Amino acid sequence: MSRLIGFVFFLNLISSPGFAQRLSSLENEEVKGAVSDLRELEKSFGYNDYSLVEPLSELAILQTTMGSYVEANRSIDRAIQLIRRTGGLYTRDQLPYLRQKIENLAASGDWGKTRDQMEHINWFYLSKSNVTDVSLVNDLLHLSGMHLRGINEDFEMYQSYHFRSAMSLQWSALRVARINYGEKDERLVPIIYDLIKQYDLQRKAVEGGGSLGYQLRQYFPGSEWVRGRAETKDYFYYMGRRLLSQIGSIYSQSNELMLEKLAMTGLYTADWQALFGRHEEALRTYNKSYVQLESLYPDLTLLLFQQPKLIPLDRFYDSVGNALLAENLTKDNFLAPDMNFRLSFEEWGERFPYSRQPDVLTSPNDLQSQITVFSFSLVGVDDIENWVGTRKPQDFDRAIDTVLIEPKGFSGKQREILGRRVQSLRFRPKLIGGLPRDAEILLEYRKASRS
Repeated sequence: MSRLIGFVFFLNLISSPGFAQRLSSLENEEVKGAVSDLRELEKSFGYNDYSLVEPLSELAILQTTMGSYVEANRSIDRAIQLIRRTGGLYTRDQLPYLRQKIENLAASGDWGKTRDQMEHINWFYLSKSNVTDVSLVNDLLHLSGMHLRGINEDFEMYQSYHFRSAMSLQWSALRVARINYGEKDERLVPIIYDLIKQYDLQRKAVEGGGSLGYQLRQYFPGSEWVRGRAETKDYFYYMGRRLLSQIGSIYSQSNELMLEKLAMTGLYTADWQALFGRHEEALRTYNKSYVQLESLYPDLTLLLFQQPKLIPLDRFYDSVGNALLAENLTKDNFLAPDMNFRLSFEEWGERFPYSRQPDVLTSPNDLQSQITVFSFSLVGVDDIENWVGTRKPQDFDRAIDTVLIEPKGFSGKQREILGRRVQSLRFRPKLIGGLPRDAEILLEYRKASRS
């Protein structure tokens, strides 16, 4: 109780006008100090000296933080011009500052100029970069992440453009990484897994229907040729399976803990099968992975599967130890068999509420959330063959008997919308002996809204 009171006091403190004013005053002092330091350097070295680049960039960071986006843009532009005076118009030294400019423009909400800058830097990568330069991998990944950000922050009419661009850049990053790292290097795995998650984002968009779903089903932007919804989802599914097979191929070359890594790849494959409604395949793959991991780590495997998880997971973990470490779980964290499990889900944003925010992004400053709490059940499977033979078996990966617990003030339509969104979520089930088990869930659902 004392911790709760302390937390509430902290929230009241930081939301008070006095605290905000003091914080703003401190930020203003930092900006004044940075400007003063910059003026001193100008007196010592001149207005166009290269030594001003880093101070200008640091000043821009402060200005962006304060919301002075126009001033920040001027500081970044000046830094870029100083770099070009020294290294030429197409020097790669300017790239970190071009990325900073894109981030500042996006933060300001001017996505028209943001898109222009993104197109410019994409041209730079394609025309002025060497594919054997390993830094190009991170350059492309950053731009892909900015397009993901645009899905939720730019105007809705540009969502399909950002979806397609993000995926194209992620594929390009993977190709460049293969050239630089080799086909079987484990550094490829996180790039591949982020690409898999992009296919899941597009699946959710297609299932959501509307103009966005239609545009993503077009063979190319503006095409009159449009795939059916089922055909498009099948395409996404098989692309994901292909990429998961590539991860398995990478780990099959490993001499160290190969069986564990392949079993973990199988676990993510089962998640993928469940996401696309291939439940019989998912059951068998979950069972196989569970048995393989149990043969290596009996106790840790029980701990890993003791509670359901929202899928797809944010990260790919290639070992039981890494997966448990990410959740801060140890052998002291075994849960009571019949307890209610507490999970949380936060919508990415108002323009794409069907998914959590991709982990490569940070939340916009003006994004808030309205908390609702649901209770529901996940059903178990006693025997795979009996489940398969059932005429209409219940899905083990989605909520049933959903009840909105709090708050109570929603209209019937609002409750229906939120209920459908909870129904659309998918879960890796609690597994015991390799089979899904019944689970009672309390879900903290955070509905996104802008301040």
